[in-house]
Amino acid sequence: MESLKSNLKAALEEEIARIPQPFRQGAVVHQTIKCFLYAMVKAADLWPVPNFKPPRFSDGFLDLIGVDATHAVMCAFAIGPVVELKAVKSLEALDVDEKWMITYSTLSKKVQESTFFLKPGIQHLHLEQK
Repeated sequence: MESLKSNLKAALEEEIARIPQPFRQGAVVHQTIKCFLYAMVKAADLWPVPNFKPPRFSDGFLDLIGVDATHAVMCAFAIGPVVELKAVKSLEALDVDEKWMITYSTLSKKVQESTFFLKPGIQHLHLEQK
C-alpha cells in the first residue's frame, strides 16, 4: 500500500506541476486530479464512475469510484483542498478496501488540522504544490 501511495503521490504532484501557474486554481487542480484518477482506474480494468452518491447517504458524493465487471465497487476517491467530514462520511458509506482522501491545499497546516475527521481504513494523500 505504501508503494502505491508514494507512486500515486509523485504522479499526481507531477500532473499538477504541469498546470501553468496562472491557471493553478482550486477547481482546476481538483478536476485535474479527478481526470488523472479516471484514467488510472480505467487502466486498472475497472469502470470509473465520477460523482457517485452512495446509497442511503443523502449528504454528499464521492468524486470517483472504480467498479469491476460484477458491478462491485473496488475503490473510492474523495478529493478536496482539506479533509471534510462530508467526504469522510461518503467514503465510510461504502464497504470497500481502497478508500482514498486526496487533499491539495497549499496551506499544509490547515490540511493537518482537518485530518482529525479521518477514520481507520481511509488512506490520506496530501499533494504538495510547488
